[in-house]
Amino acid sequence: MQGKAARFIPLVLVFLVVVFAALTAMFFAKSNDLETALTDAQANTTKAQQDAQALRKKGEDALKAANGKIAALEQERAEVEKMKVLLGAVEPQLAPVLEAASRAKTGKPDARAAGLVGLGLIGQIAHGQKNDSALATLERALAIDSANCPASLAINLSGAKKLDVTPECAALLPAALATKDAKPAAEAKPAAETKPAAEAKPTETKPTAPAK
Repeated sequence: MQGKAARFIPLVLVFLVVVFAALTAMFFAKSNDLETALTDAQANTTKAQQDAQALRKKGEDALKAANGKIAALEQERAEVEKMKVLLGAVEPQLAPVLEAASRAKTGKPDARAAGLVGLGLIGQIAHGQKNDSALATLERALAIDSANCPASLAINLSGAKKLDVTPECAALLPAALATKDAKPAAEAKPAAETKPAAEAKPTETKPTAPAK
């Protein structure tokens, strides 16, 4: 009995060694897979952090550029407001001089109207394009010189009314506004003359046959 047990012990030991080796190989392969997955995850995390940093920097740069543009626009607006205040302050001083120039009987119409146009433009800049007093001054300039281009364009820009201007006059403004205010170059063709209606031909009356 003891001899049989002694024969089985090496077999059991071999079996245990094989099982242990298989388990060791399996755990070793699993460990390699986990290490590879961990390395990939760490690489992906690093890349995601780098991408997030790049996006954050890009967003910060865009925000910085937008803030710079806003600051520049605010400065320009402040400068425009200062110019409006200055023009509003000088307007009462210029008005009597320009009004007197417009009433000069010896001056040419375009020269007399120029003073009123300047006064009207000053009024629009200082008080807004739709200012009634400025628009009335511009209309008085047009009453003196109907071909005054700046006066017509200033009234059109206010939206108070629509005046026809030539393409040459509209070219004083940027392209978009010039296209809006320009008079069409091609004149409307006269309607085609209607031909006289065909005269009606007289109907011929046949002689009646004599009664038999």
